[in-house]
Amino acid sequence: MLLGCGSLGMATARLLGKDRAVRRVIAADWDPRRAAAAAEASGDKAVAAELDCLDDSSLLPALEDVALVINTIRLPISRAIPLIRGVMEAGASYADASSDPEVLQAIFDSEYLDALAGYRAVSAVPGLGASPGLTNALTSYLAQRLERVDEARFFLVDDLRRRSFRQWRERLSDFGSTALVWRDDDWSYVEPLAERWEIAFPPPQSRVYYSTVGLGPVTLPTSIGSLKHVSSHRGFADPDMLDVVANLVLYGFGNDEPVDTSVGSLSPAEFAATLFSQSLGGWSTGPLLYSRFGAGEFAGPPVRQAQVAGMQRGRKTRFTMTYYFPGEDDEDNVAATLAVGARMLLTREIHSPGVHAPESLDPAPFLWDMERRGVEIQLRKTYED
Repeated sequence: MLLGCGSLGMATARLLGKDRAVRRVIAADWDPRRAAAAAEASGDKAVAAELDCLDDSSLLPALEDVALVINTIRLPISRAIPLIRGVMEAGASYADASSDPEVLQAIFDSEYLDALAGYRAVSAVPGLGASPGLTNALTSYLAQRLERVDEARFFLVDDLRRRSFRQWRERLSDFGSTALVWRDDDWSYVEPLAERWEIAFPPPQSRVYYSTVGLGPVTLPTSIGSLKHVSSHRGFADPDMLDVVANLVLYGFGNDEPVDTSVGSLSPAEFAATLFSQSLGGWSTGPLLYSRFGAGEFAGPPVRQAQVAGMQRGRKTRFTMTYYFPGEDDEDNVAATLAVGARMLLTREIHSPGVHAPESLDPAPFLWDMERRGVEIQLRKTYED
């Protein structure tokens, strides 16, 4: 069962429809038109279902004979944990693409959910998106090359020409929220945009201007007990862009709290994301002026980097993996990671029941999927002693 048939749900439905491990797909959404569109995208094996995932009387009867629930809906803690509990009690495994550190931490800290998964002989893998999902899987791959892992840092090179609603919501959420950082065996909080710096990046990015943002890979310090530092960073090749987002956050457009308006309830973050994701319009905000981008000019591929440092054969060693996603939208990348994890759940490649962190999964299937999609990967090894 696929919960949520928005842009991410549609991308996931297309992948599930092509996967031979999937026998049947139920595309479920409260909007029957979106459910029908996702079912059509998934092909002959799919059916549409109109239901509200937050209403047990609507959801639970539909879970009969369902082996796995894939959730693509962003939910707060108060909604996410009851949903996972209901899915498990129905005897189904669970996966989602959540990137909210607080939600993920609450799920992994829940001894009840882990015990319930064991009792019902099912598994749950939250956070199977681009980060922490793919990020953590690649960290696991790099960490296997080290005898001791001391540090993990993650970087995303953003581009404001990538301007879908989802991309804007993620930006405003990242830069508008307090950042969580693992330092010296404890969690600490960093105020939004308080830490900024410039670092060198492989071509074509050259130099990138960064700020610390919310930490998606919250499970890594638990999974790798020797870690002294874990942090996530997001930045732009153009320094003006960081100031643009900083000003939007400063004036309240990172706020997700709904505001009552004459046309209904809307949060400032939703308003800003809707406005800036429009393909046409007469608006301008300094460097966001559309004339700044030439006609027909498209954003470059999303670029991410994972740096994992520690000891190898008595030497302080750093592995830096930079990877590009050519010709794909963010939704496609998140959906691909989600689909790979879903396949591992369906084919029982995850052997023990319980609540699993993405880095506990075998990283090989994720790397194979990246190679199959033509993702460009640069791996560099340096000694720092």
